[in-house]
Amino acid sequence: MRANFFLKFFLAILIAGSFLRLNKLGQIPVSLYWDETAILIDAKSIAATGMDMHSRPWYQLIYPSYGDYKLPVYIWSSGLLSKIFDANNWSIRLTSALAGIGTIIVTGWIARLLFKDSASTKINTLQLCVMAVVAFSPWSIMFSRTAFEGHLAQFLLATSVLLLLLAQLHLTAALQNWRSRLTFILLLVSSIVVGDLATYTYFSVRFVWPIVSLVFWLLYWSKYLKIKHWPKWGVAEFVLTLSLPIAIFSALLIPMMRSPLYEVSNQFRLSTTSIFNGFDYPVVANVLREQAGNTLLDRLFFHRHLLMIKELAKNYSDHLNLNYLFLTGDSNLRHGTSQHGLFLLGCLPIFIYGIIKLWLKHKRVLITVIIWWLVALLPAAVPETTPHALRSLNALVPISLIIGFGLNDLITIALRRSYRHWWLYLVATLIGFNFFNFAHFANHYFVHYPIQSAYSWQDGYQELAEVIAENREHVSEVWVSGIDGRFYLWLLAYDKNLTPEKIQALPKKDFQLTTINNVYFAPFDWEKLNTNHFKTLVIGETTDIEDKIIASKVKPNWIKNIKDHTGLSRFVVASFGE
Repeated sequence: MRANFFLKFFLAILIAGSFLRLNKLGQIPVSLYWDETAILIDAKSIAATGMDMHSRPWYQLIYPSYGDYKLPVYIWSSGLLSKIFDANNWSIRLTSALAGIGTIIVTGWIARLLFKDSASTKINTLQLCVMAVVAFSPWSIMFSRTAFEGHLAQFLLATSVLLLLLAQLHLTAALQNWRSRLTFILLLVSSIVVGDLATYTYFSVRFVWPIVSLVFWLLYWSKYLKIKHWPKWGVAEFVLTLSLPIAIFSALLIPMMRSPLYEVSNQFRLSTTSIFNGFDYPVVANVLREQAGNTLLDRLFFHRHLLMIKELAKNYSDHLNLNYLFLTGDSNLRHGTSQHGLFLLGCLPIFIYGIIKLWLKHKRVLITVIIWWLVALLPAAVPETTPHALRSLNALVPISLIIGFGLNDLITIALRRSYRHWWLYLVATLIGFNFFNFAHFANHYFVHYPIQSAYSWQDGYQELAEVIAENREHVSEVWVSGIDGRFYLWLLAYDKNLTPEKIQALPKKDFQLTTINNVYFAPFDWEKLNTNHFKTLVIGETTDIEDKIIASKVKPNWIKNIKDHTGLSRFVVASFGE
């Protein structure tokens, strides 16, 4: 492919991918989720004061947030962008959108480096194919439009792999040339640092990066340096390149582990239901043994550790399910549409073809990519809720590499004269089907999904917070009753009178709030209305509060309904008193 054609296609894919990630970024999804809202508060506070909502310095390595203990990199990035663009829904999601655009470029570059020595592979076309797979993947598009730390982490992990591959290009020359040696050292250190940045973005990367890094080093040594041809320095270089990056990576994690919030953050994550605490394995094992006869084989087959491994394997299989990958995706409407797979349905035969062709032509690359994929699934397979598109995001790049290679190989064969007719029609049909599938996804996501998923994105919370902010200074008390306990985050984010300095001064317990000045987040005693003559706002979910208003002896001065995107009343604000 000539350079000008490559550049045109490169820019076309990048522009299309950028549009899909930036168009209506602040409006679709329709509202911020509570994790996004918490990041918005901290980012706004950092941009204005250099401290988070709890008056802790911006350079802390674990942010308490609302008691869920977030890692700092996404918040740092959002704080910087908030200082440039102002803190709002769009700027908080911009970091993730830029990470999505970056993933398109980085994944294509990784493909180019992995197959640069393959005489049978057209590198330019391969790079474009892999970029197109990522650019139009529902998985990448949806998470590029939400402020989830896991999406930024997968981009940083992929960037670390890219820098590692670039460092390997200079390794052999580095042993004889000081300039190449300096380049190698800079690239290697950059790879490790970016790997640590990924770990300081999302906790699970600390388990993924060391194995992925090790596997890519093994791929390098097995491909370029045959044992019998190694010079005297070969063994030493082999040991150093395998062990030194892991050692440096681990050393850079020490500041995180010394954070005063490290232990409690681990306890918080371990408290969630997982294969480790979801079942009482000894009890289950004993019951199964007794039912089976309690023989020696029964005691072996129903050992508690085997039962745990079986549960882990089941969770893994959920993430490897082709129906999940290419047809339905994650049923959680914050992580998928439930009507489209992580990748387009037409990519399924290309994916299978890609695995077969990689096995026949590039076994070591296939094994490396598969290990990357499987290791990326480990943090997602441990929790009880599976499959989980967010926790498994580190698998986006390896799967895209397989599909992109398969697509490139199909196109290469189709363009050969001997195959030009029927094979060309087959490839054209597959590509056409993928375009149709993508058009269906894009129409659903930008037109129907905002309404379909509104409830999952706390639709109405922002408008409710703005109504409270508008009226709270004109009444004696505001009671927010029966709404999720994290709703106070929206008032902190959208009440313009609550400056970062005022938010930092609010009294908090376990990094959470139950009152904000005259706003109380607690059940309301309706009997108070009979004797209370002060102005009071009572707020609750429509289904919970309407009957109580009707039954009340004291009638409200006015009522405001907060409706969601479907037109249904979600919350009611009722004003009582003189």
